[in-house]
Amino acid sequence: MSDTYKIAYEREKLARLAAEKLLDEKTREVQSSVDMMQYQFNDLMAQKKESDYLLAVARLTQVEQGLSESIRDYTSESMKYLNAKFSRYSYVKNGKITVLEVIGTEDKLPSLPLEVYSDIYQKHDRSTIQIKDINDKELTTFCESNSVDRVILLPIKCFGKVSTVCEIYLPDNIDFKPETLDQCQVAGYQVGGMLERNANQKKLEKSYQEIKSNHDKIKQAQAQLVQSEKMASLGQLAAGVAHEINNPIGFVVSNFGTLREYFGVISEYCALGKELALNSSVDEAKKMIEIDDNEDIGFLFSDIKNIMSDCDDGLKRVKEIVLNLKSFARGDEDTTESFSINQCIENTIKVVWNELKYKVTLHKELDENNPVINGHEGQIGQVIMNMLVNAAQAMESDGDIFITTSKRSGMVRMTIRDTAKGMPQSVIDKIFDPFFTTKGVNEGTGLGLSISHGIIEKHGGSISVESEEGVGTCFTIDLPLQADAN
Repeated sequence: MSDTYKIAYEREKLARLAAEKLLDEKTREVQSSVDMMQYQFNDLMAQKKESDYLLAVARLTQVEQGLSESIRDYTSESMKYLNAKFSRYSYVKNGKITVLEVIGTEDKLPSLPLEVYSDIYQKHDRSTIQIKDINDKELTTFCESNSVDRVILLPIKCFGKVSTVCEIYLPDNIDFKPETLDQCQVAGYQVGGMLERNANQKKLEKSYQEIKSNHDKIKQAQAQLVQSEKMASLGQLAAGVAHEINNPIGFVVSNFGTLREYFGVISEYCALGKELALNSSVDEAKKMIEIDDNEDIGFLFSDIKNIMSDCDDGLKRVKEIVLNLKSFARGDEDTTESFSINQCIENTIKVVWNELKYKVTLHKELDENNPVINGHEGQIGQVIMNMLVNAAQAMESDGDIFITTSKRSGMVRMTIRDTAKGMPQSVIDKIFDPFFTTKGVNEGTGLGLSISHGIIEKHGGSISVESEEGVGTCFTIDLPLQADAN
């Protein structure tokens, strides 16, 4: 080999050795980077697992579910986070420890010895116990058959006391940093906070129910008092008005009967006078015939008879109103009586007709079987009167009121529906409250519907309302039928 080839060979050999050295260095650098990336990836995945665990626990504390379900979910999430085989939890109730079913296996897991539970319920920190140190043969055998060598006990505190302990059973091939359990304890603090919030909420709900119950009792007593005073005053007023009207009506009716007799005599007398004038030629007779031709005396007598008939009908209507007022005034009596709900409606309509006739078209569909109930007819009449007057006053223009009665399941149902302006839900919620009214200062006291509600309840019935703005309102009243009318 010539010197030239030797020099070239040596140069190529040195270059190859330098390249191999450089390649080896780069390979080590790449491997180091890969190892670092793997480490960072593993650390990132551990952080993600940790974040997912804490997020899952945070979510379950926001879900509206029972306490037992929340603790079970926390125990299950902790078991997955620690790669455990199975788990369970226990809690203290009425001074006794209750151990619940196992999560992760269908086999029956023996309970820990009582002294282990007593010890952990007195502590405020987590602990890890080797199964071999528990000194329970049945538990040791079960765990060995499932390759479990230790149990982690995670206490959950509520108001400074341990109320629940979660048992997490780990297989012998699992290892992790102690800091991992710190996250379990942080999650336990979240669950403990949830337990405290739920306990406080229950106390608040109990207090609210007590306050609401007391408020309802005060409200009921107030409504009954208002009803009693209102009915007493209304009864006295109706009785006084009926009595005062009844006297003049009596003598007007009597005098009107006498007037009708006089009219008959005068009518007969004038008829004979006309015949006599037609057959006479004296000036007075001619004048009588002239007056008859000009004034039509026959028409006058006929018209007077019609006027008297109309007045007679009017007097009868006034008399009926007086009788209805008397019936209405008897509503405060202690004794009850049987009465027809249909007739009660008819009587009440006559009393309030003056409020309705100018802008209301009344439609009645009353049960032909004429339902009979037992109670105070005057009080039920007051309820119907309130409904009708309120419906008429709520109408901004002409409208309709529909009244129906029907029997159903030992009850009589009465509905009063109008085509007025209706009510929003905010008004419907308060409509039966005492002194609540949407009318002006001088237009209403807000007592009518409150009293009506009390009257219906006193009769063993119920009253409800449905309304839609721009459509109308419907009141539904259910009252028990008389026992022998069912």
